[in-house]
Amino acid sequence: MQPPSKTNWGAVLIALTAGIIAAAHYGKAPSALPEIRAQIPISLIVGGWIMSVFSLTGMAFGIAAGTFADRLGARRMAMLGLGTLGLGSLVGGLAGSGEMLLLSRVIEGFGFIAVAVSAPVLIMRATALKDLQLALGIWTTYMPAGMALAMIFTPLLVTLMGWRAIWLLIALVSLLWLLLVWLKEGSGKRAGTAAAPPEHGLLENIQLTLRAPGPWLLSLGFGFYTLQWISLMAWLPSFLVEERGLSLEMTGLLTALVVAANIPGNLAVGWLLRWGVPRWSALLISGLGLGLTALGLFNDGFADTTRFLLCLAFSFFGGMTPGAALSGAPAVAPTRGQIGTVNGMLVQGSHLGQLLGPPALAALATYAGGWQETRWLMLAGAAGIVFMALLFRRLGISEATAHRRVGPTEAEPDT
Repeated sequence: MQPPSKTNWGAVLIALTAGIIAAAHYGKAPSALPEIRAQIPISLIVGGWIMSVFSLTGMAFGIAAGTFADRLGARRMAMLGLGTLGLGSLVGGLAGSGEMLLLSRVIEGFGFIAVAVSAPVLIMRATALKDLQLALGIWTTYMPAGMALAMIFTPLLVTLMGWRAIWLLIALVSLLWLLLVWLKEGSGKRAGTAAAPPEHGLLENIQLTLRAPGPWLLSLGFGFYTLQWISLMAWLPSFLVEERGLSLEMTGLLTALVVAANIPGNLAVGWLLRWGVPRWSALLISGLGLGLTALGLFNDGFADTTRFLLCLAFSFFGGMTPGAALSGAPAVAPTRGQIGTVNGMLVQGSHLGQLLGPPALAALATYAGGWQETRWLMLAGAAGIVFMALLFRRLGISEATAHRRVGPTEAEPDT
């Protein structure tokens, strides 16, 4: 399949918005949890799982979901993901117990993974060669954008309409976007194009991906990033309330600003790669920036304003890692038939860091004598990204080959 001569930015926007909707499902729970616990008897343990089960689902099933995306096709997988998100949110909005709400989050978790591994393939397919890295850089903003929107609007909407209405509203939005993906993507299919049989089986796709060093390095680098970033996002509100005495409203706004600062970092990588900067260099800049800013933001000798600015810089430099990793799937995939599998592996690495980071940071703060000692976790994660960048440099992967691996998988016709 020849890449399009002109980028279909409308199709890119539709796929990006699907990711933002999925991320909003992820981010809606923390702000609404106090109101949920006021209406449904939920223990702290169940409440913690309601917020973190997405990470467990992604860690366990990311690569499997990516492999199914390679077999089913990106369009079908994206539609399945949006439908599953809508179903899970509907079940959650009607839940009468903590267990049922937890089950709904598990369902949403599977939907999130399905969108995360398929939407970038839809973006690649709609993008001209000259815009490929820029478009993939734009795609990587889906997570911070969705989380920031959820963190800003969920508290307001909970007050206006209650948490159940929010769950039902976002279920409706997911299903409407499913319809839009079906109409937009389906309109581009060529009549009479038959699907070719898949070149590789499910297990062979996984084996080919796991044997290649590139997916491992990007996945591990992604995991080292989320280990740091999600830890800061998870515990920054507690720090601001408990150590600095800020209100919940101000804490939510400041945390959302830190989350949003991730987006320029995502976009910067797209521009750097478009200008010919090597992917390993973007990873190196990200790791060094994370390490240097972490030294300051956990330093009690700095003024609060300075430390908050360092939080913004930390999030900016951090955003360069997912930008470099997620846009690298077509470059490191053994063939185009494993692009979805590589995306799944990246999601898996990301969620592993998300699952391990917050408890590790809490343990350091508790047993090492305060928040300042948690800088060692951040420095370790930053060093991990630097190490992965230097190893990636030795691979010498040519970005010029990436777009030849983009297009519909063997399991679905061209669009």
